[in-house]
Amino acid sequence: MAWLGVVALAAGASAGCGSSNDFEDPWLTEAEFEFGEGAAGGGEAAFGQIGAVRVMENGERVLVVEPSALRVTIWTPDGTLVREVGGGGEGLGQFSGPLFVEVHRDGFRARDSRRYTSFASDGTLLDTVPFPPATLHHNGFRLGTQALLGDGSFLAVPQIPATAVVGFGGFEPIVDVPILHVRAEGDEWATSTIAMLDSRNRYLSIAPQGTPFEERGIRMAQFFGDFDLTWFDPEVGSVVVLRRNMPEGAVELIEIDAAGDTLWSRRVSPSPVPLDRDRLATFIDDVAQRYAAVPGAGGGEAAPVQVIRDAIEEVVHAPDPLPGAARVLGSASGEIWFEGYPTQDSLSVWHAIRRDDMRGRRVLLPPGFRAMDATDTHVWGVRTDERGVQHVVGRRLTPPLRGGR
Repeated sequence: MAWLGVVALAAGASAGCGSSNDFEDPWLTEAEFEFGEGAAGGGEAAFGQIGAVRVMENGERVLVVEPSALRVTIWTPDGTLVREVGGGGEGLGQFSGPLFVEVHRDGFRARDSRRYTSFASDGTLLDTVPFPPATLHHNGFRLGTQALLGDGSFLAVPQIPATAVVGFGGFEPIVDVPILHVRAEGDEWATSTIAMLDSRNRYLSIAPQGTPFEERGIRMAQFFGDFDLTWFDPEVGSVVVLRRNMPEGAVELIEIDAAGDTLWSRRVSPSPVPLDRDRLATFIDDVAQRYAAVPGAGGGEAAPVQVIRDAIEEVVHAPDPLPGAARVLGSASGEIWFEGYPTQDSLSVWHAIRRDDMRGRRVLLPPGFRAMDATDTHVWGVRTDERGVQHVVGRRLTPPLRGGR
């Protein structure tokens, strides 16, 4: 059976404003705070799947977000429960998933499928703000609200399905996706584009020849996609764009405000990481094995593993060296953190850029720990133990010894 491959266009490099690869000797961490007993534990810290951990009040309060439970719990760092808010429902203070949380100067704000709900740092309900009307579209695509700004306006990104991004069905691939500033002007709503995101090399898409893609085929993220990443900061009223389509594994960070003005930018050159061809082959084999057993993925009948494997190899994006970042997050410290693909002594390597003076530091974190926020003294996140139980962990940041490691 013949297969057609559809892949995003090859990406070009972008120029940076200022470049640096002079990160100091690495910071290490040591676990200081930890709480969590798994959903079967039955206690206050019986977490299910944790979607986010965020900190407030300079680390004196810790937020734990559980999207599947539609709840947010507030803790002291030593694991004392302060309050639980949320639960599924339409009432004030309740949520309708999916659930995200952002911190602001008065507490925190939860974003669900239809509105923002703000709480004080002790969990007291402050107010709710509905999303812009669902009738608002950009080129036929509904808007996905990403941040509520202090003046009541929003930052949003069109919700574009993978099939449209890669141009399946004879349409042109969507190379650039806008970040929009959405605001009420009297009885009307206005939108303006403040930045464009490079969406190339985001999805891997294959389908049997002559088969409607909506019915059959394989759609998934590229293993090593180098499309733009974002971090929305409602407190500043901005978005940090991390551009990864750059030579030799470099990245560029650009912070853009709601007017479309660049607040700062910096090009960073972490140590390049060569593409591991064996690792890529393992990923492809795993996907091919999985889809070979699925009737319909091969056009009505299960396709041979080698047929699927060959189709994936035709469209997989395999940059060498790898992109300079895999994840980006903003932190309570004001730093922008991004994780790369390299490891050092089996530890994951993060880079943290301080926005006020552009200094950077390199932080090594242990395997099994997923960073989600940081203060000046601690990095907070989730550790998953050998039983699959998730624990909220605060790891103290330890400055490098003189002379490095």
